[in-house]
Amino acid sequence: MPDITLTTDWSDKGYTTGQMKGLLVKRFPHARIFDITHGINPFDLNQAAFIVRSFYRAFPEGTVHIVCVLPHYDWKNEILFFEHDGHYFVGPNNGLFSIAFQNLKRAGSIGINYKKEFPVVLTLCNAVARIIKPDPEELELEVPINEKLGIQPVVSSDTIRAVVTYCDNFGNLTLNVSRSLFKRVVGDRNFKIFFKNHQPVRNLKTHYMEVPYGEILCRFNSSDHLEIAVNNFSATELLDLKVGDSVQIELR
Repeated sequence: MPDITLTTDWSDKGYTTGQMKGLLVKRFPHARIFDITHGINPFDLNQAAFIVRSFYRAFPEGTVHIVCVLPHYDWKNEILFFEHDGHYFVGPNNGLFSIAFQNLKRAGSIGINYKKEFPVVLTLCNAVARIIKPDPEELELEVPINEKLGIQPVVSSDTIRAVVTYCDNFGNLTLNVSRSLFKRVVGDRNFKIFFKNHQPVRNLKTHYMEVPYGEILCRFNSSDHLEIAVNNFSATELLDLKVGDSVQIELR
């Protein structure tokens, strides 16, 4: 029985997570269910895609990842189920998965029947069942995976215009600049990272403790993206930076 993870924008104050877990336990009593987070900002596909892309490989291959953000995106809403990189994913066909992963084409699909009790969570559970206990007599409907363009950095020969895409619980700020992009564009050149009216950062660190308490640093975090942080303090508070703000990297 594969493990199942849950990533949603349902918060921890409502009943939807309880409905989802109850249906899963009824259908798959021997499955282990892991809450990744239910604190995705409401309807924020970019944040959800970033989190899913950052954690899924830490689980064993064959894990089923339920990702439910913005399920009511169209008149005809459907839940997808598909395999990618040895893992299985279940969630609304609203473009989130195209932001998280490249080169996705088609997936199995189940339409949400709003006349049923618990329509969204029931359809999510039914999609999991198609993965765990496929019925050879059940004809699968394959549909194109809806595409959305995530927030991309703007790259030129001497600049990278980045955006803050995620802020963690400690106030560390993740940019939409991956390690591979940074290496490809910057190479061996010198650089300056500018944000707001602060002095630019001219080099990267590996650990927070490489600088004194309260000092700014930039590093590649565990998601392999460029991060702005302040040792033992909240960067978002001290630097007045938030998700959506621009950061410019100048190259020489």
